[in-house]
Amino acid sequence: MSLSEHQIADLRARMIARSRLLEGEIAAKLREATEDIDTLGRVGDNADLAWVETESGLDLIEAQRDIEEWRGLRDALRRIEQGSYGICSDCGAEVPAERLRSQPLALRCLACQTHTEKLGRTRRVTV
Repeated sequence: MSLSEHQIADLRARMIARSRLLEGEIAAKLREATEDIDTLGRVGDNADLAWVETESGLDLIEAQRDIEEWRGLRDALRRIEQGSYGICSDCGAEVPAERLRSQPLALRCLACQTHTEKLGRTRRVTV
C-alpha cells in the first residue's frame, strides 16, 4: 500500500521543517568549532589545549552527521517533487508505506536495503 497524497504532503512538511532546523544547527556547530579553534592561541596549558581540540572535533563530527541527514532530506524532497519518492532505487518496486513512515529517507525497499547492508559488511570484512 502506497502513501496517500495527504501522507506525502505531511511527510514533505516535516522534512522541510527538519531541514530548516538542521541548517540552523549546522551553522551553530560550525560557528562553535571556529570559535574553539580561534582560542587555540590563547590556551594556558596542555589540558586546556586538549579540551579545545576535543570540543572543536566534537562540534565538527556533530555538524557532519547533521549535514548527512540534511542531504538525505534534500534528496527525499527532490524525489517527492519528481514523483519518484517511495520507489526503490535498486529494484523499482514500491517501498511500503510503513517503511516510509518509520524511515522517511529510505531509498530502498527492505529486501534491497538488507542486501545492500550485507554486501557492505562483506566488503568491509574482506578489505
